[in-house]
Amino acid sequence: MADLDYEGEVTVVSFTDDEGHETHYEEDMVINYDGKRFAVLVSLPPEDCEPGCKCHEEPEAIISRIDTEDGEDVYVDPTEEEFEAVLAIYEDDFVEE
Repeated sequence: MADLDYEGEVTVVSFTDDEGHETHYEEDMVINYDGKRFAVLVSLPPEDCEPGCKCHEEPEAIISRIDTEDGEDVYVDPTEEEFEAVLAIYEDDFVEE
């Protein structure tokens, strides 16, 4: 069973790739599935990006599992099964056919 959380505050999550490039994502929604929380994250344009450039056209969306370590939320890759299940919930409820 899944349910969806909409919170009034904006959460921004940052990930750093192997080359040291940082990408910022906005938490679009949280989907509760199988006793765990999953975030649908949408990429934000880089800070040095100018309005109207290509990076504003098509943001990247990812799904991340939210674990808690030492009282803090930690965003980690979901398993393939978790990803598929959460993606199906998201598509069923929010993506137009």
